[in-house]
Amino acid sequence: MNAKNMFSLRPLTALATALICALTLTSHFQTAHAERSGDRLAVAKTERIQFKSLPGYTRAQTQIANKIASRFAAAGYGRVQQIAAVSVAIRESTLNPKAHNRGCRCYGLFQMNRGNGLGNGHSAANLTNADYNIRLIIGEANRFQSFKNAKSIDSAVNAFVRHVTRPANKSRVVRATVKTARMVERSASAMRLAASK
Repeated sequence: MNAKNMFSLRPLTALATALICALTLTSHFQTAHAERSGDRLAVAKTERIQFKSLPGYTRAQTQIANKIASRFAAAGYGRVQQIAAVSVAIRESTLNPKAHNRGCRCYGLFQMNRGNGLGNGHSAANLTNADYNIRLIIGEANRFQSFKNAKSIDSAVNAFVRHVTRPANKSRVVRATVKTARMVERSASAMRLAASK
């Protein structure tokens, strides 16, 4: 090969090298994007519990239990946190969104105290609205890693009662709520779905 031909191949070789590098980088970016998308999809999917019935509770109360579980699932919480939340609502209000304890000015599904508790600054009408009450309690639950990271129903109930609802006699309420959670767990069936944001 003469010198003239050799020099004319150099730009082609450089171009081919640049093209190979560009294709390699594109492949890496596509793979990384697919992995990130897959991670997002995995995070978005959660197990939501559902109740066909709850022993001793009406159909309307069972629908409220399903609403609580659904909202906690949509917020990214798993099975044990959903069971804990439903169990606490059973103990606090017997799943009655309009529940009102005059003694402590507590309202709604999670009996939010308007005096010095989570209900402070919120109207009774809002607190006795199921959607509003659930939204507030999820906002409070989001503050506590011990609830988010709970691996068992007992630890989820313990974290929820001690840090989120904070009743006067925490130990007694934890014990009673754990017993309720056993019934809730037996009644819960699971469905796999993408949690809505």
